[in-house]
Amino acid sequence: MGRRCDIRLIVLITALVAAEYVASQHIHITPNDMEPVREVLSKYGVTCYGPSPSEFNWRGPKGPISHSPQFRVHSQDLNMPNNQTGLLLVFERVMEEDEGNYTCTDRRRGHNVVIKLTVTKVLEFDAPPNQTTEEYADYLIKCKVKGNIKPTFMWYFQNLTFKEKTTTGKYSVQDGGLLVRNVSHLDAGKYGCRAFETTSDYTVSEDRDINLIVRHKPVFLHHMEGEIIDQYVYYLESANLSCQNSAEPPANVSWSFEHKPFLYPYDHYIVTFNKQEKLGRYKCTVSNPLGTVTRQYQLIEGFKPQVPSGLAVVSTGDNYIELAVSPNKKSDALIGYRVEYIEKLVKPNSLTYESFNMMNFNSTEGPFALVNLKPNTEYIIKISARNMAGVSDFSDPLAARTLPVNINGAGSYRGDGCRRSLLVAALIMVIARTVRL
Repeated sequence: MGRRCDIRLIVLITALVAAEYVASQHIHITPNDMEPVREVLSKYGVTCYGPSPSEFNWRGPKGPISHSPQFRVHSQDLNMPNNQTGLLLVFERVMEEDEGNYTCTDRRRGHNVVIKLTVTKVLEFDAPPNQTTEEYADYLIKCKVKGNIKPTFMWYFQNLTFKEKTTTGKYSVQDGGLLVRNVSHLDAGKYGCRAFETTSDYTVSEDRDINLIVRHKPVFLHHMEGEIIDQYVYYLESANLSCQNSAEPPANVSWSFEHKPFLYPYDHYIVTFNKQEKLGRYKCTVSNPLGTVTRQYQLIEGFKPQVPSGLAVVSTGDNYIELAVSPNKKSDALIGYRVEYIEKLVKPNSLTYESFNMMNFNSTEGPFALVNLKPNTEYIIKISARNMAGVSDFSDPLAARTLPVNINGAGSYRGDGCRRSLLVAALIMVIARTVRL
């Protein structure tokens, strides 16, 4: 059924194209490709046609082409519209031996047309889809093409590309594959191997994906193994103790609290602080046959800082607003502040909308500068206090407006060095104008 469908499709295309050449007295072919290139085992058909009456025959590298459909390569007559006659050359499966010239001849008129068929091989890879190596060793990711051809190769990994015979400190393309030096767990993943076979007549390329598996001991994804991590939590809230890791083979995870193991096989543990007994030392142990890593959390009750008071504007410019705030109590143990500022804009219909921005300050000593603001624009500003446990509620909002743009440069937040640079630039401009005059 598939073969008949393919032949019918070729017949239909041939008929449509033939209608374009009704007035012509010459022999034509369709598809109109005088040097077709086809892969081994693919199907191929080409038709020669011309005005009736015509008597066509096809001849290939091995002689005349038979009309009998029992042959893999044969021809068959086509009834063409608009007083046209056609002869279809059919390749049920293209083979390497079919390469060469094919001539269609009109025996009545003595006209002929010649096509040159080039047959390409399907590149057959010798490239295991999954390859495994140990960490810290050099490894050649294997990717070759079978047969006598000598293709060129290009490799891909993440956002990197390695071309034929290129060498870097970490990777180099070599005969037979891609060499990865001093392999780490970060080198694991999908590599793309592309082979090109190029001749004077054609270029063929094929791709293979290869998954590199790197056997390694567990490694934490966030924070390294080492000191105890202080984890603060508010009363009746939860803390996420994470031991997410990378390991090959995959690691087993175990947990303990105050040196007492408890059954929990996952790499993160959520603790809800609803009683004092839940505060203390948590430890996760992550292990596979290649090694073990541990992480410890000290769960500590945290207290929300007091809301900052005394928020005030110290100074303004055309692109900045400097703020000050009254100090919190020492017991709040602040590590900084968080400022949220809102630009108030007016739409043509007079309705307002707000766009929020946030900035963290890792200091408790002001002033706190909001920079890169728009000139002559009103902002609504709120501030909250930060400590190791979290943030306080926000203060009451404060309205402040940046200054209009000053063409003399004053009022912009650039620092003393920038102001001196602006003055020097202005002086140079004055001198240049004087010289031109």
